[in-house]
Amino acid sequence: MEDIQELLDVASSKKIGKLLKISKAKGKQSMVADLHALIKKGNLEEEEIVERLYGAGATTSHAAYRALKGRLRDLITTAIMDDDVYSANYRNYDEAQVNGYRQLNLISLLLTRRAWQSVKYLAHLTLRRVQDYEILPINSRLTSILASLYLGVGFDDKRFSKYQELADYYARAEWILNKVTSRYREMRRMIYTHKLLPNEIGAKVSEFVAECEPEVREYPKVSAMQAMFYMMKVHSLTLLGNYLEAIHTANEAEIVLRNCKGAGNQSLSLMALTRVECSVKLKDFKEGYLQVKRAKAMIAENSINDLKLSEYAITLGLQTGHYDYAYEQLAQVDRSALKRLLKQQHVEYWFILEAYINILILSGMIDPDKMQGQLPDFKLSKFVNNVPSYSKDKQGMNIQILILQVIYFIIQQQYTKVMDRTDALSRYGSRYLMNNENLRNNCFFKLLLTANKCEFHRAATVRKSSKTYQKMVSPEAKKLGRANSTEMIRYETLWEIVLQNLDNKAPDRRRMRMPSK
Repeated sequence: MEDIQELLDVASSKKIGKLLKISKAKGKQSMVADLHALIKKGNLEEEEIVERLYGAGATTSHAAYRALKGRLRDLITTAIMDDDVYSANYRNYDEAQVNGYRQLNLISLLLTRRAWQSVKYLAHLTLRRVQDYEILPINSRLTSILASLYLGVGFDDKRFSKYQELADYYARAEWILNKVTSRYREMRRMIYTHKLLPNEIGAKVSEFVAECEPEVREYPKVSAMQAMFYMMKVHSLTLLGNYLEAIHTANEAEIVLRNCKGAGNQSLSLMALTRVECSVKLKDFKEGYLQVKRAKAMIAENSINDLKLSEYAITLGLQTGHYDYAYEQLAQVDRSALKRLLKQQHVEYWFILEAYINILILSGMIDPDKMQGQLPDFKLSKFVNNVPSYSKDKQGMNIQILILQVIYFIIQQQYTKVMDRTDALSRYGSRYLMNNENLRNNCFFKLLLTANKCEFHRAATVRKSSKTYQKMVSPEAKKLGRANSTEMIRYETLWEIVLQNLDNKAPDRRRMRMPSK
């Protein structure tokens, strides 16, 4: 009895009163309410309470009394938990999910104790507060519980039919969500394993999209399903190189998600980032600039997504020749956030971005004195030491690390150091860059090797590298290069920098005539 008294001391009398009112049977006060009233008097021993309820001779070990006491304990616990959980605001999807699952756990516990009235009350209350968020596992379980209660406890055919219909609706929705989730995971697996070319993965994913789309349209308000489906649809388009269509689809996704109650900011942020990424792929600075501004308003400052947005903005500037924009975007980045939020390998990627911008500064294509922000001093040796993970990534960003080193030495006219790397460049190209996806990488390596063979003389290099250069800029190479995400600055621009920094004098020091452009 002491445990019930302690619970009563912390429970809301108003909430208990509501629960007792619900527990009435045929308009009469229930025995749970009688027990509650007797305990509340506070001047009765437990033995007296039992006798008043069940007559003289009844003891505290009486089975009916023990069951009654258990139901009252469950009812008071329900009132306490209801105050604890539902005093929180259900202003967004995340709060509804957290509190909905907490209350569902309590309902499951009460079900095992056969506290039917408490379960019914909490199930109704929880469903009313979370239903519009369309969190399928919660809605499905609650409607199933209510259908069972109205079938077996206080049979009500009308209410049973209502909740059974809802339970069927959510059960099918869950099945479709699981199907979409499975296809989405398969897409991620194909991307991570690198066994297929991007366009091949895109074709497979477009089949998944076609398979799921009719069913997904049945549930336009389920944000989790819509977000997963549209991420898959947008990925299929970007993998196939249909970047404009991907942007339009991301716009469509945002409209759909905003029509879902409490659609997570994470999903909207990902769509915003996709639009920026596609603008980068299209090398459309005007579109990308507008998409970056639009995304800034949707993404939390100094979050992982904010860093990703800055990365795309910098890449946009580098890819489209707006180098001052790239510089300013990098200068605005909170460097402490890089180390705090990113894994070491991702931090190294930022070092490579910064190294490229410093190459542009050294070549005179960016004037830091005219910029508002400032970057730390660049030292090649420090940069190489800061990217140990990518140095081992032979078919990935290590390509850019090697290119950066060679161009840096050419700008500094440290030709001996370039020659020291000639054999390594040659072996690297023949070993790692022979597939179609690396055609532009392979061509650029050959251009650098040609400069070395021509003893870094500009005119001779231009003449000897002509065929390789034409192959690198051919439509075939550019089409294949869409799959290559390592090319940070267009190789055409980097080759210009190389040529501008080669010697323009013949070995006998007579000036060589520049070829006409």
